[in-house]
Amino acid sequence: MEDNIQRMLSLKSWVVAGSTHNPDKFAHKIYKKLKSMKYAVYSLNPSGLDADGDKSYKILSSLPIKPEVISMVINPVKGREIIGDAAILGIKYIWFQPGADTLELVNMAETAGINVVYNRCVLVELG
Repeated sequence: MEDNIQRMLSLKSWVVAGSTHNPDKFAHKIYKKLKSMKYAVYSLNPSGLDADGDKSYKILSSLPIKPEVISMVINPVKGREIIGDAAILGIKYIWFQPGADTLELVNMAETAGINVVYNRCVLVELG
């Protein structure tokens, strides 16, 4: 998993699944941290709510680019569809935040050929 962590952090195009405008939520904190570190970061929120004043997208295929990494900070129930879409789009990296990871979702992503990080916080790894 350490190799995946380093590889993902080196990639500069991310989408945060579950982004929100609520500054108390981890999805918002992750979005802001990536943005402040000059990552190209997009917000994915099924409700379409904006994140930090930026447009949020409802589905992966509506993003203006194909992100290299998905940061999953979303209810695991909604994660299945995102993983399916990621596999169709050829996205190769998903980072599951603690609480967004289930064994089922991790296995689903790995079976689809997606490299995963789970049970680790991207905010901690970013420093």
